[in-house]
Amino acid sequence: MKFHEYHTKLLPYVPQPKYVVFTDFDETYLAHQNEECHKSDRNELEEYLLNQSYEKQIILGWVTGSSLTSIFSKINKYGLKVLPNFIASSLGTELTYFNQKQYGEKDKIWQNNLKKTGFSEKLVNNLVSILKLDDIHLTPQPQIQDSCFLKNYYYHQQNKEVDSQAILQIKNIAKKAGISVNISQCNPLCGDPENCYDVDFTPSGTGKKDIVNFILKQTNINYKNSIAFGESGNDIEMLQAVEHGYLVGNATSEAKKLHSRIEENEYTKGILSVLKTLIQ
Repeated sequence: MKFHEYHTKLLPYVPQPKYVVFTDFDETYLAHQNEECHKSDRNELEEYLLNQSYEKQIILGWVTGSSLTSIFSKINKYGLKVLPNFIASSLGTELTYFNQKQYGEKDKIWQNNLKKTGFSEKLVNNLVSILKLDDIHLTPQPQIQDSCFLKNYYYHQQNKEVDSQAILQIKNIAKKAGISVNISQCNPLCGDPENCYDVDFTPSGTGKKDIVNFILKQTNINYKNSIAFGESGNDIEMLQAVEHGYLVGNATSEAKKLHSRIEENEYTKGILSVLKTLIQ
């Protein structure tokens, strides 16, 4: 991927960061409606980060289920002007840095950890076949090309009792196989179908919370200075893995039932409001 084709600015390089901010991308940082108020709020956050991140020693990362290809397509489409310091894409199965020293470079330690897990397409296909025998049908999603460590499916909702049993069975079979599965209600605003769950199989130890723990360890940033933002059920573990985890105001009803710390403002307006409060 030729990252230089995109007209974005880099955040200042922070050699010894004091704060780290993790944020979901789709419908948290990026409002897909992209109305004028959303553009204005995003511009304000971008200006804050460009002007304040070096002085206040802040690094920022997007932690998302989207692939790098998809992210850069959206950067171009929606006119985002600033790249974060790192992007944990494809549900944390890819970790890429964007700064003057490591522009577009993947984290080699993280990649090596994934290769040791034994995760494979064949293993996931076997699990899906076994679930089908129990009348639990998973529909393949278009696969993310950037990562061989993420396999995505949809589970179509039936009724509360059947769905609860199906989700429990999916989690149990993944656990027995030694891999991770992330299950969350789809958000149609992100282009997902109605009345479905995302079912995402990944190697063990690669979820959003694992990215938080890895980055904190690699940077030696104090846990008390870790901040995160999200809007859906698959962000909850990340929000609970930091000291200051917030749902933005436009979060899904499912997410709001699972996490009590909710910023009243939506999207980047909510992110900026929290950062100005926490980082003096």
